[in-house]
Amino acid sequence: MFVFSTISPISIGYNLKISIKQNNGTTLYVGGDGPGNYTNIQDAIDDSSDGDTIFVYSGIYPADIIIDKSISLIGENQENTIIEWGDDGISIYADGVIITKFTIQKCGGFWHRCGIYISSDYNKITKVSIINNGVLNGIFLEDAFGNIISENTIKNNNYHGIRLQYSSYNIIADNKISNLAAYGIVLSNSNNNEVYSNTASQCDWGGISVVSECNYNKLYHNNLIDNYISNGNDDGISLWDDGYPSGGNFWSDYIGYDNNSDGIGDTSYKIPGGDNEDRYPLISPWNNTPPDAPKINGPAHGKMGVSYDYTFNATDPDRDDIWYHISWGDKEIIHIYGPYHSGEEITLFYTWSEKGIYNISCWVRDICNEVSNTTTLEVKMPRDKKFNFYIIFFNWLVEHFPIFEKILKYI
Repeated sequence: MFVFSTISPISIGYNLKISIKQNNGTTLYVGGDGPGNYTNIQDAIDDSSDGDTIFVYSGIYPADIIIDKSISLIGENQENTIIEWGDDGISIYADGVIITKFTIQKCGGFWHRCGIYISSDYNKITKVSIINNGVLNGIFLEDAFGNIISENTIKNNNYHGIRLQYSSYNIIADNKISNLAAYGIVLSNSNNNEVYSNTASQCDWGGISVVSECNYNKLYHNNLIDNYISNGNDDGISLWDDGYPSGGNFWSDYIGYDNNSDGIGDTSYKIPGGDNEDRYPLISPWNNTPPDAPKINGPAHGKMGVSYDYTFNATDPDRDDIWYHISWGDKEIIHIYGPYHSGEEITLFYTWSEKGIYNISCWVRDICNEVSNTTTLEVKMPRDKKFNFYIIFFNWLVEHFPIFEKILKYI
């Protein structure tokens, strides 16, 4: 049997912070050859409870899956755990759902069919491929709040890639979208969303479209490449960059110059459809670099029950804010601290209560979910022994004068 555990990030993004509750219930298994494993994903969902995890082994499973409980649905392998042949791939009506590592294909029907449909809050969809489908939205959020849609691949479908309608305070990040018959990403009647580090290319209607009374969305570090009608349009009030020097988006049709070689165009990029502009267009496509491995400084020896302080420091080549993921080695818990500025040193205090050798481990995550290598520091906590003269003297007598041990037997 396979045991899966996941720790969801507390927050991502420059301005928008979202908490995704981790599920900690029972694990149910679909596929594979273990005793009691389900053959159908929907049957496992029907028998699950809030907080459960459903782990799905590689294989092919029927679509039109409905999730109405707060569960985690985890595939064994993104390429080979396949959901196919249905109108919709997965529909989510419960809050706090996590879905990762699936491929959804050969689905669709009419305009409102979806690879993944979300009409609930605080869900996380990551590392899902939605490819080679008919007429459908890749991921459609409707009346949805506080969701994270990241690191998904959406291509070769006949409608929009990611669509938001009447949905606010969501994060859309690090998705790869290409070769669609409509828009890569489209927002309508949706406010205060953050859309960054996505790539939309060769989409027939355009890369990113913001329409129908959308306001206060933030869109930056996106690569908008060779989309046919326009790379982007916006008739509302949005922010299309992250200021200087972080920059805005890469536009394949930008015709400006970078005379000071700072990677940012010297003139703004006008967004069609309204009065918005990208003030700091990127000269080259955005390619986020992982943070450097953190440094850990602090004592390597100590006493149980005594508090010790440790400093952690990491830098991000892109100057992104970072989160520290730290395990102190005595419990199966990862503590998450942040966000902090790149290069900002933090000091934390910790106390070990038992004798042992512990490995402090730390890795760092940036706003684009790029992660560093892990750094470890070994800490030894010996037993706090107290000197006892009488015990030592008695042991010395017995060792040098064995007759004392025989006399004690008669006392």
